[in-house]
Amino acid sequence: MMTWRFLVNSPTPPPATTAARSARLDALGRLGADWWSVIVSGVVVVLAVLGALPKIPW
Repeated sequence: MMTWRFLVNSPTPPPATTAARSARLDALGRLGADWWSVIVSGVVVVLAVLGALPKIPW
């Protein structure tokens, strides 16, 4: 009989921070994919409102 193992996001201890890693890099690493998509789409919207995006000749 086959048993299936599913990957589960189990809590893991945070990696030990060194002097080279700053708190800002740690905060950027904790952003999920959903928040990155919100940030990128927000930048695109701001550029569109400012008229900084190239015009597409249809």
